[in-house]
Amino acid sequence: MDRFLVSLRKGGSALVPLLILTAAAPLQAQDAVRLRLDSTAGESLTYRFELNLDIAVPPELGGNQRLESLMVLQQTTRDVRGDTLYFDSTVQDVSFSLRAAEGAEMLPDASADFLGQNIRTAFTRRAEPIIIEIEGLDPQASAQVRSALRQGGFPTLPERAVRVGDRWKDTVRIRAADMGMAAPGFLILINDISLQRLSRSGSSTIADILVETAYDFEPDRDAFPGVSVEMTGSRADSVRFDVTRGHFLSARGAQDFTMSLTVPGLGQAFAVRGSGESSAGLID
Repeated sequence: MDRFLVSLRKGGSALVPLLILTAAAPLQAQDAVRLRLDSTAGESLTYRFELNLDIAVPPELGGNQRLESLMVLQQTTRDVRGDTLYFDSTVQDVSFSLRAAEGAEMLPDASADFLGQNIRTAFTRRAEPIIIEIEGLDPQASAQVRSALRQGGFPTLPERAVRVGDRWKDTVRIRAADMGMAAPGFLILINDISLQRLSRSGSSTIADILVETAYDFEPDRDAFPGVSVEMTGSRADSVRFDVTRGHFLSARGAQDFTMSLTVPGLGQAFAVRGSGESSAGLID
C-alpha cells in the first residue's frame, strides 16, 4: 500500500457526526430538485476524510495489514465562472498508519510532508473534477492526492432535475499504482447513484443519496506481459447534500474487494482481500 491512501474513493472517506439543529421534515415525493454545486468567492468549508481498511495479504506478499488515514482539508472558493467552481485548499491535519498484523509499522509516517500543502482544484457544478494541482509535491505523490480527491465519497451529480427514486450512473477510472496497488492497470469504479429522500432542515432542502459501487479492473498488458489481474468487490456510500446551499455535507461508506494476481513462473494465483469503512464530513 502507498503512503498516502486516503479513501480512499474513490472513494472517495467512522463518520464525524454532523450536527443538524433542526429536525428534518420529509418533502413530497413528487418534488423535483436540481442537485448542483454552488458557492461564492471567499466562502470556506472544511472537510474531514477518514479511512480504516483491513487487508488480508498472503505471507509471500507481506502478510496482513491495517491501514488508518485521516485528512482535514480547508476549501476556499477562489472564483465561480459559469459552470465551473475554482477552489484553493489547504491540508490542515493529516495522519497515516500502515501496520502489519503484529503491530509493526510497515512504512514511515510521512504526514508532515503533506501538512499545510496547498491544492488548487476546479469542479463543474455536477462535481466533476476538471483541475487538481498540488504545489510542491513530486509527481507520484500528486497522483495519489488526485486519486484520493476523486473518490473521497462524494458522487457526480445528475444532469437533470431528479425526484426521489430517480437513478443516474457514473464511472471513474483510476490508475492502480496511484492508489498504492502493486498491479499494472486501472481500477474501474462503476457507480449506480440514486436519490433516496428529500427533507427540510431549517432553511435548507437536504438530499439523501445512495451510491452503490461495483469494482472492476482494466489490466495494462504492456506493463508486465503475462501478469493476470482480476478484481471483484463492492462499496456502498450514504451521502447527504445541501440542495439549497449547493455543497456536500457528509458521506459514509463500507467496502469489500478481492484482487487476484497470477504471475508467470510462480505457478499459483495470489488473492488480496480488503474490507473497511470510510467517511467524509463537513466540520466547519
